[in-house]
Amino acid sequence: MNKKKLRRTLHIFGGGIFTKIAAEIAIDLNWNVTLRTSSRFKNPVEHLDRNKLEVFSGNSLENLLRKGRKIQADDVGISFSAPWIIPKKLIDKFEGKLFNLHNQPLPRFRGAGGASWNIIMEDKNGGSCIHRLTEKIDAGEIFAKRNFIFPKKLKFPKDYDDYSTKIALSMLEKWLVNYLKSGSPGKVISNPDSESEYWPRLNTDIHAWIDWSWNLNDIKSFCYAFSFPHAGAKSYLGKKIVRILDIEIIKMKNKFHPFQTGLIFRQNKEEIFIAHREGIIKIKRKFIHFSGDKIKLGDRFHTPHDKLETSFSSKIQYAPDGKVINLK
Repeated sequence: MNKKKLRRTLHIFGGGIFTKIAAEIAIDLNWNVTLRTSSRFKNPVEHLDRNKLEVFSGNSLENLLRKGRKIQADDVGISFSAPWIIPKKLIDKFEGKLFNLHNQPLPRFRGAGGASWNIIMEDKNGGSCIHRLTEKIDAGEIFAKRNFIFPKKLKFPKDYDDYSTKIALSMLEKWLVNYLKSGSPGKVISNPDSESEYWPRLNTDIHAWIDWSWNLNDIKSFCYAFSFPHAGAKSYLGKKIVRILDIEIIKMKNKFHPFQTGLIFRQNKEEIFIAHREGIIKIKRKFIHFSGDKIKLGDRFHTPHDKLETSFSSKIQYAPDGKVINLK
């Protein structure tokens, strides 16, 4: 007597919009889906068949692995911004069938700083890929890859993220359907360490301090990098913190002395004008978040050295609940 073949399971770790697409594809192909996520994610999967989908949320991956379907020999796993460090024991359990979607071009842009690094570096090279998950960060073999150039009109991290997410969703859909149908992840694409670059996580509260001694282009790209959907680059105006979300620059050779940098020398109802040794920084008031009473002529934007030092020396990661962990 033949035993009924058991459905295989797609194990998803992490969350976000990619979980919806992956879960829908798997269920349509008669796979079970087990989603292990945390409270910081929104997972739009409520419409899916709960006979095939099970969802567990928590901060401890170890506890979550005790729940739900166990990992079997033919199962597949995929990570979408998983908020945990995936241990070797779990990686080994999948026997090479645990993957990660990385929404940046590998081997460049390893790490989790996202589009903010593109903007800081003024680098329009974008990419998305799916690679085998290994203990080494973003270093596993690649099985699906889309490289592209971000349009010039894109400005803020949200713009970059929206653009790359559309491409990543298309890539994920094609790759996952083929994989779950054929049982093969596809041809290997190299991910050489010799060409790799690693850029760490960023946090707006810790890393977004403006150094006014930078040139105008560097200040501009830095402000954009911490803008929407983030809270903005920051500095002090008097004794109060000010957040800046967008700026315009007007280059004028030898216009101001370095000592004048940061001083507000002109303002109107809509804009303020700030002196810089290379020219003028113009900011619309709607892009300034200031907790002080009033912005006045002669006030100076400045960032204390200790804030800059902390920004340069701090390396962080995020806990599963979204809290910042400072690394030594």
